[in-house]
Amino acid sequence: MSMTTYEMARILEQLDETPEKVMFGKLLSELGNQSSERIRSAAKQVPVPVLRDLVYQFEQVIDSRKYEQVETMAKNLAAQGISAEELLDYLSKK
Repeated sequence: MSMTTYEMARILEQLDETPEKVMFGKLLSELGNQSSERIRSAAKQVPVPVLRDLVYQFEQVIDSRKYEQVETMAKNLAAQGISAEELLDYLSKK
């Protein structure tokens, strides 16, 4: 039984940092480095339900990664002696 690339990706998603998962991440990074025309051309070969699922999965990752950036910013501010209350006070005055 052969698997599609998409089915393989879903299985690899469930695994830890396996070489296959690392390579899949590199593949996605390389895809992001392509021109928009090339990405659209490749996406036209993928069924619409699969594209919708991919977009949904990427949105989920973006939402979860947003909090990573907020945490990093909070740690940087704390290291500079700026409290969350001071930042909130500053932002509320803007």
